[in-house]
Amino acid sequence: MEKKWHDQIRTEILGLDTKIPLSDGTKQPYVNLDNAATTPPLFAVVQAVQAFLPWYSSVHRGFGYKSQLATEVYAEARRIALDFFGAPADQYIALFVKNASEGLNKLSKRLPLDKAEVLTTWMEHHSNDLPWRLRKQAQFIELTKDGCLDLADLERKLKMARRAIKLVTVCGASNVTGIINPIQTIAELAQHYGAQLVVDAAQLAPHYPIKMQAGPVPIAFLTLSGHKIYAPFGSGVLIGPRAAFQDGTPDQVGGGTVIAVSRGEIVFAPPPDREEVGTPNLIGVLALAVGLRWLARNNFPRLVAYETKLTKYAYNRLKTVPGLTLYGPPPERYPRVGVISFNLEGIPHGLVAAYLSFEAGIGVRHGCFCARPYVHHLLGLSEAEIISAEKLAKMGKKCLLPGMVRISFGFYNTKTEIDQLVDALKTLRTEEEKIKNRYRIDPATGEYLPIVGNFKAALLRHTKTFFNL
Repeated sequence: MEKKWHDQIRTEILGLDTKIPLSDGTKQPYVNLDNAATTPPLFAVVQAVQAFLPWYSSVHRGFGYKSQLATEVYAEARRIALDFFGAPADQYIALFVKNASEGLNKLSKRLPLDKAEVLTTWMEHHSNDLPWRLRKQAQFIELTKDGCLDLADLERKLKMARRAIKLVTVCGASNVTGIINPIQTIAELAQHYGAQLVVDAAQLAPHYPIKMQAGPVPIAFLTLSGHKIYAPFGSGVLIGPRAAFQDGTPDQVGGGTVIAVSRGEIVFAPPPDREEVGTPNLIGVLALAVGLRWLARNNFPRLVAYETKLTKYAYNRLKTVPGLTLYGPPPERYPRVGVISFNLEGIPHGLVAAYLSFEAGIGVRHGCFCARPYVHHLLGLSEAEIISAEKLAKMGKKCLLPGMVRISFGFYNTKTEIDQLVDALKTLRTEEEKIKNRYRIDPATGEYLPIVGNFKAALLRHTKTFFNL
């Protein structure tokens, strides 16, 4: 029964039967293990977009029927987003942004923090690090040796700050190890010391149910990206208290953010309009809302349970590969979403990724995944090694930069695909020298490409076909 259910679920994803070229000239179905970066679209999302496109018009910009319809579709998407995350409309507001990165940047510029400090962590994606770091008001929660948050350090810093910290901002789940952070515990600690909690839910939301008011202490702000939750049309959402956006100047101004402008006066519109400058990405917003509604209607907890089993299966299967190092605590000991990073002893992470792509048809990611301080910590790099890597980066020598290989799952992935990955890694291990001789590295980009054939030229030809339909 489980297999029948999952086979049916897989039919809801677009592109799973797409065959890709391998370096030997053959083709095979693509195995996508790079879902932490971007998930494929749901058929329901694509169908909704196609159904709406003939009715597409500008939101809040006209009184014609199509414009009125577009405005209502936009408003309904906002209601769906609030409902999915259990955020009552009389308390919370949903602001549409391009992605989680834009949502976090908006918060860093928009919230009236004055000289208050922000507490974030060393495990964050750059998007939840740099906006606060550049304000020069950020402190960072330390990590345990295996990459978990040091909750004792969190409380210590909150206590020492004597209520000067007004915001604690953490990822719901790591995009490097998949570790799920104890959000409710962090929220309770933050509230006790006079701070609010921001959750970067880009990795958590597609794989785990989140409700703004699930526990005794609510989440204050939450943001995520549509392209990581099966709606890759360039939209995201930022949810926060209405009161936080009621007053003050929005971080971006222009069309749609005002209700009156004269030579001497500017009257800003009430939220959400004042926070969404210009013509919005209506198609992306529709796609995101349809994706959220699809998850709600298709037993999201069951999808989460399936991914949890798949993560444990993959972690334990990867342990059978000789010389493979896994990062972060095992899923049996610490809750994780389906994100696993590893290295293969003696083989550069870029070469592992290239081999998997060109010879096994498996898409993964390698490098530092926009979370360099966290990856440096997990790799155990010394300060001197980090400085050396930074110098190489400044010189443009990406081929020598430290990093890892990352696999990440969606609910549509299978144990068979994990077995394909493990078999490929074992082949790479046993035929290491032969395989190394089949690739060359570009020192500037750090990319490994097959010596035989001209992959870049073929890729360019393929690219041009989409502009000549």
